[in-house]
Amino acid sequence: MVLQRWQTVYLLIATILMAAFAFMTSISIQAGPQEYILGALVSGAKGSDTHPDLLLMVMDALIIVISIITIIRYKNLKAQMSLCAMCIALTIAMVLCILVLAFTQKAMGDVSVMHIGNLMPLLAIVCYALAYRGISHDKKLLSDSEHLR
Repeated sequence: MVLQRWQTVYLLIATILMAAFAFMTSISIQAGPQEYILGALVSGAKGSDTHPDLLLMVMDALIIVISIITIIRYKNLKAQMSLCAMCIALTIAMVLCILVLAFTQKAMGDVSVMHIGNLMPLLAIVCYALAYRGISHDKKLLSDSEHLR
């Protein structure tokens, strides 16, 4: 097994997508003339002093760190599979948190979640699933080769 496997490429793409997600807007709320935005690093009234959203920022950072650890742990397929499954679960949880935040902010005004940034976690989930499939394929190949000895 080498580091340059397809699952490494998928994990790297997912890590880049999640890192780019931190700089994107997830939710925008139009309340009269004022527009509020919500993202991992930028939240608050548009055009004024913004601050990071702690929940999205921590979840995104945790997913990125676990993704990097998953790439580094290429020699231990069992640990890599469990870390990849954890990344899938955390990314799904983050998407659900975005939806919950959107529904809780609905009282403020017109809520829009149709942003390009929200596609990034969904594409990352697909990349994590492809990486998981590649890791399980490598694990099966190793176990089959062990049976032949």
